[in-house]
Amino acid sequence: MPKLIRSNEQKAFVDVRLLFVERCEALKAFCVQSNVYFLGDTAKEIRKRLDDHLREAEYDASLTLLAAVEAALRLDFDYRQRRRLKDPRSKEVRRIAKLSRGHFNFRISLVDLVSLLAIGDSVPNRIRNSLKICFKYRHWLAHGRYWRLNLGRQKPTFTEIYQLAQTIENVLLR
Repeated sequence: MPKLIRSNEQKAFVDVRLLFVERCEALKAFCVQSNVYFLGDTAKEIRKRLDDHLREAEYDASLTLLAAVEAALRLDFDYRQRRRLKDPRSKEVRRIAKLSRGHFNFRISLVDLVSLLAIGDSVPNRIRNSLKICFKYRHWLAHGRYWRLNLGRQKPTFTEIYQLAQTIENVLLR
């Protein structure tokens, strides 16, 4: 498998959360009736614009956070492959990597990365299923949101995604 050349520019989950919180607070401070930018707008119109901006901020932060989760999974895969750890998940990582030798463009799929979390005592089914739903949501966010998203439930909130990301991070650090 070709060597992963790390950029070291991936976002830490806590940094994504902090940026999201700061952006929301800045938007709330900006979208007030006393701001000359909103001269002539009613309080209801200002509130609608604030709600629209807050929703977009949540979409952006969710997309960034889920990209960071994928990066963490890919980095964990690379780490386990190179370190030759003895746990069951690391052994499966090496087995998969061995099958890909000679395929320069080999990239393990996101579905396979999530499936690897099932090996050993890593992650319960409900967490893996939530992660799959979140990645479907990320796909919808990343590709224009032009189709009706069918997750079988409400869209995950940023807070739910962040809690899931923390759970995954704790598993990967073991």
